Amino acid sequence: MLDSSKSFSVSAWVRPKGTPTRDMAVVSQDGTGEPGFTLGYDQVAGTWAFSVPVTDVDTLGHWKAVSTGVTVVPGQWVLLTGVYDAAKSELRLYINKDSKGTASRRSVWKSYGPLQIGRNTAKSGYRDNFSGDLAEVRVFDRVVPAVQVAEMMTVKPTRVNYWQLDAAAAGASADTGSGQKLTLAGNASIYNAPTDDPYFEGPYPMVGAGHLLLDGDGDYASTATAPVTGAASFTATARVQLTTSDATVPQTVFSLPGKAANRLAVRYRPAPDAGSPSMWELVVAESDTATARVKTFTDDQTLPDTDMAGQHLAVVYDAFANEIRLYVAGQLADIAHGPDDTLWGATGALQVGRSALGGGSEYFAGAIDEVRVYSGAADRTAIQQMAGGMPLPDM
Repeated sequence: MLDSSKSFSVSAWVRPKGTPTRDMAVVSQDGTGEPGFTLGYDQVAGTWAFSVPVTDVDTLGHWKAVSTGVTVVPGQWVLLTGVYDAAKSELRLYINKDSKGTASRRSVWKSYGPLQIGRNTAKSGYRDNFSGDLAEVRVFDRVVPAVQVAEMMTVKPTRVNYWQLDAAAAGASADTGSGQKLTLAGNASIYNAPTDDPYFEGPYPMVGAGHLLLDGDGDYASTATAPVTGAASFTATARVQLTTSDATVPQTVFSLPGKAANRLAVRYRPAPDAGSPSMWELVVAESDTATARVKTFTDDQTLPDTDMAGQHLAVVYDAFANEIRLYVAGQLADIAHGPDDTLWGATGALQVGRSALGGGSEYFAGAIDEVRVYSGAADRTAIQQMAGGMPLPDM
């Protein structure tokens, strides 16, 4: 696939299953008796490495860029990028977006064999099989500069569902594309402002021609299946308007349930006492059990209100960065994000306006609009665009 005598680059997201105790190849390319290159774990060095054999047929050593100051963490994603710059005769290894090792390549030979993912070749056959997960494997017939390595840290999101909630038919509001519908339950309804009354002064829907109206007594909407499980990177957003900003009970905007816990829930948290404010919060369960420990991320900068334009809420889970974030009105508060090494996935349908736990709880009182779900982690710019108050059907 690659001419390994010329400049090339190779990259992959890697998550080792356990602490490595042997050589493990992430990506390699076949030569005659040796791989043309290997990106992976080096047992002798005890860390990640990018290496090229001195010769093709016989094992006479390797030119090797070894990562320095890096600890291999089991179960945690890391981006490995190996770059060979033929003009400089240099091998370079990046860990995530940082250059962590270089080495000179003083002998040059070509390998044209097949690319191998998760193993490399030897005279005796294939070996050094990788144990763990691999994703986003990329190869380039050029030098990838540091700025582009940094760009690979972000996986561009792909829209799974977008419910504008402008209309409902037969008790369901359709996705703007061909995705599954949101089924309305209880006396949930789509609110539309009259179009034939010149004296109408409001209220108007938050965005577009309508929004979902809930009164907090058992109304909600849900999908048939989970649009995302939460086990991989995803983004979920909604625009909300509370009936009152001083409600005394928690109210869930949306949640992704498992069998006994919510993978996550975005909700209104009432003020704990007279001297404290209510807040928006993100709650994440560490396991799918009734007694699971939970992590809570709150936004103490943009507090809940009842503004007619609503407030935009977004949760972003970046599996590669091992981080989950709660945005309110397009902004990320200092305490509204943190590590999330939860590896279980939701099995239940997306719940809009409630938590499904206990047969249904924490029902939302107010309006919800513009519900979006993406696979992949949206960046700050995309979140701010969604928070702008326009429908954006092509986003």
